Amino acid sequence: MRLSFVTDTFPPDVNGVANTLRCLQNVLRQRGHVVETIVPGDLLDVALIHGSIASEDSSARLRLAALPLPGYKGLRIGLPARGTLAKHWSPRPPDVVYVATESLLGSSAIDAAGDVGCCVVTGYHTNFDQFLRDYHLPMLEDVANAYLRRLHNRSRATFAPSPDVMNRLRGLGFTNLRMLGRGVDAVQFDPAKRSERLRASWGAGEQDTVALYVGRLAPEKNLPLAMRAFEAMARHEASEGRNLRVVLVGDGPLHAELRADAGHWHFAGTRTGEELAVHFASADIFIFPSLTETFGNVVIEAMASGLVTIAYDYAAAAVHLQHQVNGLSAAMADETGFLGACIAALDRSRWPDWRHEARLTASRLTWSEVVFNFEKDLSDLLS
Repeated sequence: MRLSFVTDTFPPDVNGVANTLRCLQNVLRQRGHVVETIVPGDLLDVALIHGSIASEDSSARLRLAALPLPGYKGLRIGLPARGTLAKHWSPRPPDVVYVATESLLGSSAIDAAGDVGCCVVTGYHTNFDQFLRDYHLPMLEDVANAYLRRLHNRSRATFAPSPDVMNRLRGLGFTNLRMLGRGVDAVQFDPAKRSERLRASWGAGEQDTVALYVGRLAPEKNLPLAMRAFEAMARHEASEGRNLRVVLVGDGPLHAELRADAGHWHFAGTRTGEELAVHFASADIFIFPSLTETFGNVVIEAMASGLVTIAYDYAAAAVHLQHQVNGLSAAMADETGFLGACIAALDRSRWPDWRHEARLTASRLTWSEVVFNFEKDLSDLLS
């Protein structure tokens, strides 16, 4: 099968969409498919095509325009490129065009795929309507949902990452929905990578507890609740004669504010690859208070790393996190329940069982299985 991904974000960008597309691309290629990924650069820059379908030449290039995305350092919004894409695909059209982001570039890619007779599908990776609330623009939610519904319903199918997202989209009038789950690399994310040297650099002694957050330091991640949780956990540990060390991995617009309010915490900045895996494995507890995820890859990365994981019961956690079995969860938006789960997570007598079950669960979530199901759906759509 010959596929073309069209997206505004791809590694080296650090976010869930970019990571998902990288994993899909890698496994699809391992399974013998030809995959290109079309990514815009900054305005008037040239974007690389990774593994071009038209020429089978990995050095093939397209000139695609983009603008910076406000509030997201390094990310871009692709601008319309219908003619450019149609010209690129027309000599030998791909079997499937997968539009992963809903910018004007993504919309024009749907048109261009139609121009050359390609099957076009879309991916729903981001809850933009919920982001608008967090950035104090709730009046634009209906407009955003109408735009997204029209865009996705022009494709042959929209792939969503979790059952609750599919249910919500159905309620908003989205049609032709299919599931595209997520996997985790349990070789990369492994408890065996725990580093006592790294823990010592955080000021964590042998009996101390390390609580970890991984993600953007941004309003949509509900970080005020994380701060309250960390403070409550620190008080509890102090009453037990232990210290709690807090580590935050990631960057974003709230970095300076958080550092000013909690300078005694360790801000590790953005970490990727092996460094990220070692940071995960070297903590004890993972806290993820976000309410805006379509999936939340970091939840299953933490589970694969053998951490005691706390999250709200939706998206990845609703599918894979079983309360008091392989982690802890709280009902959606129940802050009291979430804080209670964070305190309950400090019960060290339960750690061995929770960690073992979390690792066992995550080890079954392979990207090969995800891609196998994706292949079956695409073959069905093509037939």
